[in-house]
Amino acid sequence: MNFRWAGMLLLSGICVSCSTTYQIRHAETSGFLGDYSHLRKGQGQEPRLIYYNPAADIRDYDKIMIDPIVAYMGKDSQLGNMSRADLQALLNYFHATLREQLGKDYAIVDKPETDVLQLRIALTDAKGSKVVMDTLSTVVPVALAVSVLQRVMLGKTLTAGTVRIEAEALDPRTGIQVAAMVDERAGSKVTGRFDKWSKWQDARDAFDYWGGRLRSVLEEFHDRKGMKAPKAVQFDNP
Repeated sequence: MNFRWAGMLLLSGICVSCSTTYQIRHAETSGFLGDYSHLRKGQGQEPRLIYYNPAADIRDYDKIMIDPIVAYMGKDSQLGNMSRADLQALLNYFHATLREQLGKDYAIVDKPETDVLQLRIALTDAKGSKVVMDTLSTVVPVALAVSVLQRVMLGKTLTAGTVRIEAEALDPRTGIQVAAMVDERAGSKVTGRFDKWSKWQDARDAFDYWGGRLRSVLEEFHDRKGMKAPKAVQFDNP
């Protein structure tokens, strides 16, 4: 009995330490940003495609305007398969997450003003997790091993949810692009939480991650001249 409980406690510790979301190997562009020629491939823990304007100084901005997040369906996007209610709920959740995170350090405004950084963001693809399959493959050792192999070969599992976004930061007074990114994340198989029955929990986890990281990156940049990203402020990729 003691051995059984010790094993369960060890498994719980492993699960708690697991990340709820991870970056997948490729992120296709949708057309939302228009021109991608100046974006480079992300290195290490950066988003899959990234651009920082070397002439920009983030210290020029102390307010943020978050445009309504849109659903932009490019080629092969699965957003059209979602119900309108689910799609609206995801967009609202992401917008609320950004306002909560960025509002800790910046004044959130609804119109262009002096010293405002404008954020344009699009949800370009999302796939909900296959709830029953996802849950079974988390608790059945053989299925879990298969899902790990799928992640190694494909960059993501076949049952976990995925979500892709494109975003840019603009100076609304000049229209100059300060930064831009394309990224996609997938849900982890084992999270240590009991929320995997929610079809869109993987997407919400990704939104939480992006919101938190954007706040951290802006905070780091705020103390530096220019937008060239040093390694210390690259996006984490657990």
